[in-house]
Amino acid sequence: MNTIKLNIKYKISALWIVSIFLMILTSCSDFLNVEPDSDLVEEEFWTKREDIESVLAASYDALRETTVPSLIWGELRADMIEIGGSGSEEYQSISEVEIKSTFGVINWKSYYNTINLANTVLFYMPRVQEVDQTLTDEIRNGLEAEAIFLRSLCYFYLVRIWKDAPLVLSPSVSDTVDLFLPKSSEHEIINQIIGDLEQAKDKAFTDELRYPAEGGTSEKYFRGRANKYAILSLLADIYLWNEQYQKCVDACDAVINSNVYSLIPQIDWFTMYYPGNCQESIFELQYDHSLDQYNPIYDDMIKITSGSKLAFSGDKYFTNDDDIRLCTRRTPTWKYTGRSQDFVTARQPVERDGNMIYYRLADIHLLKAEALTELNDPIQASEEVSKVVSIRTGQSFTTIIEKSTLQQAVLNERAREFAVEGKHWFDVLRFAKRNHFENKQVILNMVIEGADAKDRPILRSRLLDTMSYYLPIPENDILYNQNLEQNPYYDR
Repeated sequence: MNTIKLNIKYKISALWIVSIFLMILTSCSDFLNVEPDSDLVEEEFWTKREDIESVLAASYDALRETTVPSLIWGELRADMIEIGGSGSEEYQSISEVEIKSTFGVINWKSYYNTINLANTVLFYMPRVQEVDQTLTDEIRNGLEAEAIFLRSLCYFYLVRIWKDAPLVLSPSVSDTVDLFLPKSSEHEIINQIIGDLEQAKDKAFTDELRYPAEGGTSEKYFRGRANKYAILSLLADIYLWNEQYQKCVDACDAVINSNVYSLIPQIDWFTMYYPGNCQESIFELQYDHSLDQYNPIYDDMIKITSGSKLAFSGDKYFTNDDDIRLCTRRTPTWKYTGRSQDFVTARQPVERDGNMIYYRLADIHLLKAEALTELNDPIQASEEVSKVVSIRTGQSFTTIIEKSTLQQAVLNERAREFAVEGKHWFDVLRFAKRNHFENKQVILNMVIEGADAKDRPILRSRLLDTMSYYLPIPENDILYNQNLEQNPYYDR
């Protein structure tokens, strides 16, 4: 077992040396308007391994700013949450397919800030290795794999939210960087990140992340940083989206057969959310109120006490009263507000630090089940679903042979398993877009079902155009960069 000691920490506030650098990279209105200062960056910073680790830590910190948009865009346009209250008018309009590029909530800045920092790590890594012998090839490979994971994760969100987006692979650190890139197609972006991740998975850390520099072991390090299995999980997700089903199965098997992770038993289920970092978790973004790190979802979307804007509306997916995931007829938002599986003890107001879980083992089993369904292997697909159902409900899952029935069963199981975790809309969209949107009726039915009868004809007409399933490019970015073309659905 390798025990490389790694110094990177999540407490970015202590990394004062990088503060000016971060202001340069992320303070402007969007990634296309970043003014470089190469003299500061090159002459005063990139001289030792700790500089690389500091900016990689800053990349994780920047990812925290994507938490709210990732959760909301992964849920809002489906049928499991509603957002109401003062200041939520734009979200309500979007859920009703009344979408404008001028909406302030439509913004990709946080994703590109993270991408820019990851690009910066990758750009300066060779230079630092030349002057610091402690940056060995093994450590360099592991740190590069983390940066590639963060960049690829952000691009995967951009593809699912906007479909096409600028593909930026260089940091804004010199005056030779093109700040006016056009959109790249979904196909180009997906191919880029698959290629990057396939290389990164063989370089990534595995057990090393359990052993921080200060000694001992750390589940926060192991589950809060991107290791080989986090990269494989992201690859499986992307392969399924891209309809590469056997490759999805292979990536899932690599995670499952590692025996590093195990499904958590029903009696301990809530430890997944409080305190987090359970044995099932593969990658989750860390928050810790003792370090003044607060998940922004608590700011106004989900309150610990009262006044939440986000409400659960997916009871129809929960038909089994013994299913612990409904939180005993409370709501799945208890994942964020609760402190105990007794569904009575809530978090203290200061405990606004629930982690953002991106991948856990149940996800891998269900991604594999979906891929096997498309590969016409219903028996094995049903077995994968059964592994999750039995441990969550204590009941068995009957093998389903008929393909369309099994497809819906997998989709419904994912809705239950990941309720209010930012996955449901992406799951529905992935199902609908398969084989050139042959299943788009699923989206039409889902949206129209909850609408007033008088609104249904116009909703149907809007949703017949599949580009309406993606958001418009923010208007300010169109104005700033004339090489950007608007999503054609909104360019009318």
